[in-house]
Amino acid sequence: MEQKKKIKIVIIVLACLLGLSLLALGGTLVYNKLANNTPATVTVPDNLITPDEDTTKPDSSESISQAPDSSETQTPSSSADTSSSAVQPTQSTTAEVKKAATIELYNQQPEENTPFQVGNMFPGDVETKYFLVRVSYHDKITVHYKATVRPGYEKLAEVLKVRVKLLSTGETMYDGLMRDMPESLTHKLASKKSTTDELYYEITAYLDTSVGNDYQNKDLIADFKWWVEERGNLDDSPQTGDTSNILLWAVLAAGSLSMIIILHVTRRRKEDEENV
Repeated sequence: MEQKKKIKIVIIVLACLLGLSLLALGGTLVYNKLANNTPATVTVPDNLITPDEDTTKPDSSESISQAPDSSETQTPSSSADTSSSAVQPTQSTTAEVKKAATIELYNQQPEENTPFQVGNMFPGDVETKYFLVRVSYHDKITVHYKATVRPGYEKLAEVLKVRVKLLSTGETMYDGLMRDMPESLTHKLASKKSTTDELYYEITAYLDTSVGNDYQNKDLIADFKWWVEERGNLDDSPQTGDTSNILLWAVLAAGSLSMIIILHVTRRRKEDEENV
């Protein structure tokens, strides 16, 4: 009788351990899932950031050419004030820390999307986002980028311009209307051995000051996509994550369940033997 009580106590303890192990295992899996779905952010190195290009140049020059000759001495100063105020949001942030969302491309994840949204834009407004594309590869690959406007947001895309700049090389990959952007903007990489390269993208959306009132207060949502087609040349992610906790809780849960089953079967056999 006393042995039965001991077995019962052990089963209760193991059941508690099993429950805790399952809770910990589930919590760890959920945490890892959320962590993988949430883009990490990094600080853009200062040496990669250059003074922003004047996105209002076409309109500034237009205002100067239309100015009367009699006010020639004042028009440049007034247009300069207008131009400086238009680009002030981007210039005022040069001293601020620039944050870039991280995009990871590797063998198990050859492509990744991230949403881009702008709203309540007025003529002369500028919106700049930074992205770090981290690629793990060997041999030769081509990194592709494209922006796809979501259905229902095409109106603002008619006049919204976008400048895509690869800060890692200083190359301006595209500067024009978002709706006219090519199917993909490409950058080639090559390495004789496995490596991880980091590409910093600066993507600026802006409205010319000549845009009409029909486009004011319009919203736009687009999907930014980066991908590599040469999947065979992609390596595993260097940040595989620590799976030791998952294995630990899984082993504890499996061990506890096994012991509970064994003890339960043993207890039933003894009860049957006593009844006989």
